Amino acid sequence: MNLRHLEAFRAVMLSGSVTQAAQSLNLSQPAVSKMLAELEHQLGFQLFLRSRGSALTVTPEADAFFYEVERSFSGIAALKRVAEDIRNMATGTLRIAALPALAVSFLPRVIAAFRETHPGVTVQLQTRSSSTVRQWMANQQFDIGLATPARELPGIRMERFLRCPGACVLPAGHRLAVKDVIRPADLEGEPFISLALEDGVRHRIDRIFEDAGVHREMVIETQYAMTICALVMQGVGCSILNPVTAADYAERGLTVRDFAPEVHFEYMLFTPKLRPMSQVAAAFIAVLESHRDAMFGSDAS
Repeated sequence: MNLRHLEAFRAVMLSGSVTQAAQSLNLSQPAVSKMLAELEHQLGFQLFLRSRGSALTVTPEADAFFYEVERSFSGIAALKRVAEDIRNMATGTLRIAALPALAVSFLPRVIAAFRETHPGVTVQLQTRSSSTVRQWMANQQFDIGLATPARELPGIRMERFLRCPGACVLPAGHRLAVKDVIRPADLEGEPFISLALEDGVRHRIDRIFEDAGVHREMVIETQYAMTICALVMQGVGCSILNPVTAADYAERGLTVRDFAPEVHFEYMLFTPKLRPMSQVAAAFIAVLESHRDAMFGSDAS
């Protein structure tokens, strides 16, 4: 018994005629009759009673068998719809893990744009520290990870996603707001809110001020850039941050200026190495990179 035999039987049951069934299947009438005979032989019972000059008579056994055939064909139709949805990326789940610097302001815009063309895809976004994101990716728990650089880890593909110069952030009305570019000497004696010691950029910023012989008044150290922005907006001090978070808070009144010499913030794109990338993940990465290029230029990658 094969699918063609069942298709021939189903077509005859639906049309009531071998001739019409043959037309619907683009087959000859003898070919359909042969398939019906082969199917009856395989089943071991008669499906139709045939008499010259009259229509086929459906047997009770054929009625019972047709019920099950219809259920099977309904399942096949459902499978075809599922396959089409997968092919067209009309369904699925995308799991993303990202550090707060990108998860809080940048990624929501990317996700919104992605869902305009893929509304049936469910997006799961988890925001954690870079070390946690990298560990989750190593455990193959997420499709896409965004975090700071690290040594090569087994089971992870890692490529640079974004490299951009930091920005100096100031409270509204600060005396330095008149300058287009802030330099280390400008911040002599200023209350300064610093990234935490475990952040690799923190050490590069400290070295710039040490080399310039500039003393800052270190008033607060904290882990997350969005916390620093909130503190700066409260007038607690100034800081040097990644421009992604700074740009988001600039819309809320934070003063953002270029800083020289440049200190770069770098973020990596992580994907699992132990399993193939899904079409949905590849499509999302394309949108991700498009938004990055629009915001920072193609040289930022």
